Amino acid sequence: MARLGMNMIHVLCVIIFAITNTSHSLHEKPQAFLQPIRKDITTNIYYSPLSIGANVHNINLAIDLGGSAPLWLTCAAAAKSRSYHPIKCGSSRCIQAKPDPVSCPTNTSKKATCHKSFSTSFTEQPVKARLLRDTVSLLYTDNGFTYMGGGIDMTMTIACTDVKPFPSIVVGTLGLAKTHMALPSQIVSLYKLPFKVALCLPSPNSGESSGSGSLFIGGGPYFMALYPEDISKIFASTPLLPSDQSRGEYFIDVNYIQISGKIVPFFKKSTKICTLAPYTVLHNSIYKALVLAFAEKAKMTKVAAVKPFASCFSSKGLGRWMMGSRVPVIELLLRGGAKWKIYGSNSLVKVTKDVVCLGFMDGGVNLTMGMIIGGYQMEDNFVEFDVKASKFSFTSSLLLINSSCSQSRHF
Repeated sequence: MARLGMNMIHVLCVIIFAITNTSHSLHEKPQAFLQPIRKDITTNIYYSPLSIGANVHNINLAIDLGGSAPLWLTCAAAAKSRSYHPIKCGSSRCIQAKPDPVSCPTNTSKKATCHKSFSTSFTEQPVKARLLRDTVSLLYTDNGFTYMGGGIDMTMTIACTDVKPFPSIVVGTLGLAKTHMALPSQIVSLYKLPFKVALCLPSPNSGESSGSGSLFIGGGPYFMALYPEDISKIFASTPLLPSDQSRGEYFIDVNYIQISGKIVPFFKKSTKICTLAPYTVLHNSIYKALVLAFAEKAKMTKVAAVKPFASCFSSKGLGRWMMGSRVPVIELLLRGGAKWKIYGSNSLVKVTKDVVCLGFMDGGVNLTMGMIIGGYQMEDNFVEFDVKASKFSFTSSLLLINSSCSQSRHF
């Protein structure tokens, strides 16, 4: 009861802070743009709903850290807006986009539609897209906690294709790569905000059932319910590594992995962070070593594997968050000395009432990097990509501070 009372005090403090620090003018520069993130439990896709034009409301776009297009839609979905306009070759928007060389022929007086190839985490190769402009409505915050007003409308360059490599739960992607055309670049350039992208991916098993995760573009402070301070005060950080400029993906250096004191060898290859990988993928040699080390240190009864996982245990007595001495902590030791700790709530996946499995996947021997950190391992962890400073910051599990990424930000 005492703990519940303290939690309510924390919530009230955050709400009072939000109210007393709110700007009510839609014409002033926002502190940051803030979009909700939801998870589809069937496809494991994290997505954000937003509105385009005057008549296309709440379309779902997959969150793609490897997406170099600002918004990538099917052309059928884009055409539903009554306010969209094709971007023509020779226009300022086409020139700024740096179109594909052959997309704008010079031997004709007719102005063709501008085309550009964009990378996406859904496809191995870049996809050629038509460029158009339309109004996009984005929610924002002036206090790092609550949504303000009904959103800000801005005219943006959007990409559309007839290719649809994504499941039907979404009609496109919201591209967050560090390229000049991706959504963060367009927003921070227009509003002169810090080039920072922050994510808090929701877990269906934690937080408020009606709550959503969060996507911040433009920097903090970042406030969460049940925690009275700016979350960035508990960040640990490591450098972001350079990446292919045309793709703009996010890479960090993992020196080695440690499980309850046992070191898992990690050969020197970069690690990618990808929201569209449902679970973390490891090179075959690292995966085998991690599975063996985890099973050795776990104080749980091993049971038959459940596909697609290869290592499963009895969940009896583990508790809701699957934390405690029986579940070993997986630590990623990063360049600069920071430790990203993965607790049971992010390492174990509940597959049946009495069975949990280690939520890591074997990427085979041909995986070109040591590891791809997937969405499940990021749930209820607050992470920030500071592009200008080339820095990646993170909190480890918010459950440890009695918070989560599933929050209601409407007051």
